Formats: sequence, C-alpha cells, structure tokens
Amino acid sequence: MAKKKIDAGKEYIPASPEVIAGFGTATLKKWGQKVISGPDIRDVNLYVISTGSTKLDYILGRPFVEGSINEIYGENGTGKTTMALEVSASATMLGKPVYYFDLERKLTEAQINMVPRLKRELFWRIRPDNGEEAVDMVEDCVRQVPGCVIIFDSITQMLPEVEEAESATKQTMGNIAKLCAKMVRKIVGPTERNRCMVLFISHITANLNPYASGDTTKGGKAVPDIASQRVRLKRLSAGLLKDKDTGDIYGQMTKCKVMKNNQAIPFREVEVPIIYGRGIDRALDLLQICRDIGIIDYSNGWYMIIDEENPEGKRFREKDVLDRIKNDTPYRKSLINSVKELLAPEEA
Repeated sequence: MAKKKIDAGKEYIPASPEVIAGFGTATLKKWGQKVISGPDIRDVNLYVISTGSTKLDYILGRPFVEGSINEIYGENGTGKTTMALEVSASATMLGKPVYYFDLERKLTEAQINMVPRLKRELFWRIRPDNGEEAVDMVEDCVRQVPGCVIIFDSITQMLPEVEEAESATKQTMGNIAKLCAKMVRKIVGPTERNRCMVLFISHITANLNPYASGDTTKGGKAVPDIASQRVRLKRLSAGLLKDKDTGDIYGQMTKCKVMKNNQAIPFREVEVPIIYGRGIDRALDLLQICRDIGIIDYSNGWYMIIDEENPEGKRFREKDVLDRIKNDTPYRKSLINSVKELLAPEEA
C-alpha cells in the first residue's frame, strides 16, 4: 500500500474566517447534533435535582444537573442513603422516575417513608444478583427511559460473576474497578444524550497499600474521574443533636465537602442537619444558612424578623421561627429567593 505523500515544503498559512465558517457549516451538515457551535452551547434549560439541603445546593452552584454522573461518598453512618433518598424525592417532584439500585439490600420501607415528599409511584427499588447484571440494567434504564434518575447504592457491594463463581479463599484483585470502568464507559454517552442523572454512592475504606496514605473508595478511578460533582460526607462527633429537656440524641450534623465541582467553586463545605427517621431537617437547614449570611438577624439565642407582619422587627425563639418556616409557604419561599439573590453573584 502506497504511503500518503506529505507536502513538507508547503508554506503555513492560517485558516481564514471564510475557511473556518465553511468547515463549520460542512461539519454541522455532516455530523448533525454531534457538533454544536460555541454561541449555541446552552445548559440553562437543563433541570437541576436538589440534594434536599439549601446549604449544599448553593455551594454546589447547580446541584446534580441532567445528563451528568455524580458521586457522594463517606464512612458508615454519615447519611449517604438519607441524602440519596432526598435526591430521589426532589427528582420525583419534577416528575422524573427514580431507579434505586439497592446492591446493599438494606433499603427498607421505613427508610423510604421517612421522606414524605418522595412520590412512591415514580420510585423503583432494584436488587441485581451480580455486578454484570447491575451494569446491564443501568444501561437499559439510561437508554430506554429519557430523563430518569439512577441511584447506585453502592459500588462497594458490586459482586462480579468471577468472584461469585470462585472460592471465597481465592484472591480476585481489581475486578470491581474493571467492572466500574466498563459501566461508566457504557453509560456516559446515553446518560448525556437522554438527560438522565446517575448518582453513585461509595464507602470510604482503609487503604491496604502500605505505600499509600489516607483512605480510599473501592471501584478504582473511573467514577471519580468522570463525575461532574463529588461530595464527601463526614459525621461530626461534636455535632450530635440532643433534646434540651431529656438529653436524648435525635439527629446529627453531617459535614458535606464538595471535592469536585464542574458547576461552581469546589472545596467548599457546609454542615447539614439530619434527623434520625425523618431525613434532612430542611427548615433548620434553611434557618441556619439565613442566619449565617445575615438574612435573619441572630443574637443571644433570639432571631429578629422584619417583614410586613413585623415592620418594626420582633424577636423570636428558634422553635417559633422553625414553625413559621415549616407552616408559612410564602415566607419559606421568600427566604429561599433571598438566599439565591445573595449567593448567585458569587457563584457566577
């Protein structure tokens, strides 16, 4: 076969605007929707799926955008399943079907019921037998159900067929990482085209490499590399929520740190209140961020609210303010809009 002749002596001439425009028109005609010119690139029409926490939503900028793959990870008891269910509820409120892959086989009816805004008719729990079956089912969902939301709980419990068939004493290193890499490559295209959203849940485990430092997550680097947003959850030992009268523990503060973010500035962190058996305390979460950024004045345990009902400013205890946020929908929406107005310029 003859080699292609290279004209080494041809003088370099930069492409003219006419050549660039002509090639752009030709590629648009030849490749269709696979090519988008710069002025036509718009992501504003994509839905975002709330995490259930006002604090976390706004440090993420645009949380869990359609067409993206994301990850939340942390140690045991940090609230990963709770946040996944809050994301599921937000998705069902938008009319999106949610397919919850429960590889850990721990998701119970009681956990689902703790998030009352989750629409059960749009929620499916799926329990694959092994990792390969899970990969095929996830691919079927993102290809056949445009706009769906996939919750994958969790990467740690993926069981490759080769491990299922082998003796428990035989070492099978790297099988989960290979399977995760294969799954990501198969779903990244259809996820973006069909405007789905995939949320992986990972556990932090001890790193067995004697030359490595710190903890790690199973599944290799495929998911962290492709994820648009990654959030690490950490339970605060000094952040337990206790009843002032009885001293009983009823919740915890979970620190959420954004480790990767394609929508806004990364490495920000907030503390989110999680109530056992009820999920994220959205009223307390909103009150805390309003207090932190100065929308509601706070001093010595009292909150000052100035509005149409209280033009001169009246002080309230925390319980009274929380009751108003929960029961007064227009007031709650006004607080959320105020948070958006203050934080949107900073995120831009």
